[in-house]
Amino acid sequence: MFFIYLLSLTIFTILLNYYLLKKQYLISETGDNHQKFASKTQIPLTGGIYIFFSFLYLCDMTEINLIVFLILILFLGIISDLKLIKSAKKRLLFQISIVLIFIILSDIQINDTRVNLLDNILFYPYINYFFVCFCVLIVINGSNFLDGLNTLNIGYYLIISSLVTYLYLTNQIVLNENFFQNLIYILGLLYIFNFSNKIFLGDSGSYLLGSLFSILLINLYSDNSQISPFFIILLLWYPSYETLFSMIRKNILNRSPMKPDSNHLHQLIYFYLKNKFSKRVLFSNLITANCINCYNLLVFFVASNFIVNTQIQIIFIILNLIVYTVIYFKLFIYRYKKL
Repeated sequence: MFFIYLLSLTIFTILLNYYLLKKQYLISETGDNHQKFASKTQIPLTGGIYIFFSFLYLCDMTEINLIVFLILILFLGIISDLKLIKSAKKRLLFQISIVLIFIILSDIQINDTRVNLLDNILFYPYINYFFVCFCVLIVINGSNFLDGLNTLNIGYYLIISSLVTYLYLTNQIVLNENFFQNLIYILGLLYIFNFSNKIFLGDSGSYLLGSLFSILLINLYSDNSQISPFFIILLLWYPSYETLFSMIRKNILNRSPMKPDSNHLHQLIYFYLKNKFSKRVLFSNLITANCINCYNLLVFFVASNFIVNTQIQIIFIILNLIVYTVIYFKLFIYRYKKL
């Protein structure tokens, strides 16, 4: 039944895309900074709709809080894609409100970080709720930053879904038998559409991916307390560090953290490759996305052999931060020497 549903949803999305292109509604605008690295043509921003209705089939319909939360995140993303909320501060306030209310109503907490001081602070429920909210928001906005290149965002979460499924099949963790496996099929199809420039995630899709995977992985840790919480941090390190690093560098440069720019790591790598390969845009786009995702795949796979070892997970996290930062500054200098 799942595959019939997914096929029907895919056909519906293709028809919806045709309609939106004809009506010039909910599509990427040619030359948008957000999407210019991916395509110079107009592409429907229907990735969020596809993800939402795919996940709705997998979701337990008794989980009303989660369903309402996803509807609100989807709605916020769509009105952002339609440019109805142009202020980044207002979008962030809406994000905080939606995420925090959901976390409190669902009583989602992180109770064991393996850091005694932090655990003592998180003992108080409302401090814990705000901490979880902060973590989820970092991933949501990091996912949105990654949505500048085709397949980067989708590919990243496809790798996480595949790894979690592998850990389940090798009896290292406990989870819903088919849930993450079905996520692989969903993201795999979406990857193909995104690869071929038929669908962009838009804010709705990137918000949903960040929200879903941050909540899913927090719950995964709650159900598998034998694994290190730093393994979960490792899985989400890239969107998280992208957010934190962007905030820091913009503050250093006296720029508003809310103002978008084209100085994210994947954009610098793209710029470097485009210059090296005679401005071949699509080629540079796909090579950039796949190089980043292949790096993460390698790190995650090696780290998955030590999921209970906090020290090793911390080493991998630190290694990633060093690699990111060193490559970033080298490419940042390269780019502005070329300007």
